Amino acid sequence: MMSLIAQLCALCAMSALIQMVLPDHGAKGSLRVICGLMMQYLTLSGLKNLGVELAAQQDLAGILSCLMK
Repeated sequence: MMSLIAQLCALCAMSALIQMVLPDHGAKGSLRVICGLMMQYLTLSGLKNLGVELAAQQDLAGILSCLMK
């Protein structure tokens, strides 16, 4: 399973590569909006998952291990 940071980096790299291929500036702007929304979705879902995991922890060691993931 990829970490949230790795997923965001992969999405950003994919977006940059596709933008380099697209000739139209309007299409590039649309792609930026779509990828930005996908990055926002990934970030918010990752934060939600982290919050659920942190709420389930009973001790400080469990909390720290969740944060280290």
